[in-house]
Amino acid sequence: MAKSSFLFLLLLFSFLSVSCKQDPLGPINGVLVVYSTSLTEFIDDGGLQELHLIVETVDPEEVFSFSFAETSEFQGSLKARRVILLLLDPSETDLIPSSLVEGETGIYSGDDVWAIDQQVFAVVVDPVLQELPSGIPEMLERAYDNQMHDYVYKSFVSTSMTSPERMDSLAALGFGLNVPKSFIVRIWTPEDGFVQYQRQPDEESLILFSIRMLTTEALLTDSNAVLAREAMARLFFYDASADSVDRARLSVEPIIQNGLTGFELTGVWRNPDYLNAGSFTSRVLDGGDVWYILDMEVYNPGYRKEPYLREGWIIMDTFCKE
Repeated sequence: MAKSSFLFLLLLFSFLSVSCKQDPLGPINGVLVVYSTSLTEFIDDGGLQELHLIVETVDPEEVFSFSFAETSEFQGSLKARRVILLLLDPSETDLIPSSLVEGETGIYSGDDVWAIDQQVFAVVVDPVLQELPSGIPEMLERAYDNQMHDYVYKSFVSTSMTSPERMDSLAALGFGLNVPKSFIVRIWTPEDGFVQYQRQPDEESLILFSIRMLTTEALLTDSNAVLAREAMARLFFYDASADSVDRARLSVEPIIQNGLTGFELTGVWRNPDYLNAGSFTSRVLDGGDVWYILDMEVYNPGYRKEPYLREGWIIMDTFCKE
């Protein structure tokens, strides 16, 4: 009887410990840096510059939104931030939560330490050597991707944003893709090899997620990938016959996704007829006799585009050929 009571109390304690944690606070791309006072000069002198990743949209945009607090200030709601990076000198290693696990490069990491769906990293920095271990920017970006994934598929409304009925309809076209319910169907013409969804965050912005199935025997090259994306926009997008890709502001990288090779494009589209422009990101994947063009086009004048491009990457990650 005593043993059963003990197990019940243990399970109850575990449940209460989890249920008492709140949802994470702060922007989706937010990183709270908590640092030892002895590292103030290191930070002020640009010691964290390598963490400031940039994505080129219409203008260069910083990936992360950093905020800072000294270890003595780290309390209350600060402990509920989505992503926390502890930078500690050797005298304060006792501040590293016991639930964090040390990786090969000396970076400690763990989840749900003080809040649900939270990610926490810790690094010990010698005030004299002032060196960060390698891999921190990549770990922060993966954490950002995780936060974005939860936002896209869980947090728009109180219910899950996954859409099995939509996945089934796309599976009938020969591939799998999880387009969130927050995107409404704008164009559904699979007989023409084109499907488009849209989301309007506010009155001034518009996000288009498009899928082009292009039957071709041509060799997929980086230049052909750009031309294919450009042709898709001109042919299917509303009032976009004059749309073009700005070659001077274009990034093209090879990509392999679920066994398919291709290219990932990130850049700027322009339309001289309407004197407007915006950002886009595309993946052009070679499916043999069919190219799959997955595209997120962003129109958000005067405001950030990077979060919407990343939203597109998260959705594109779910693509697989049946």
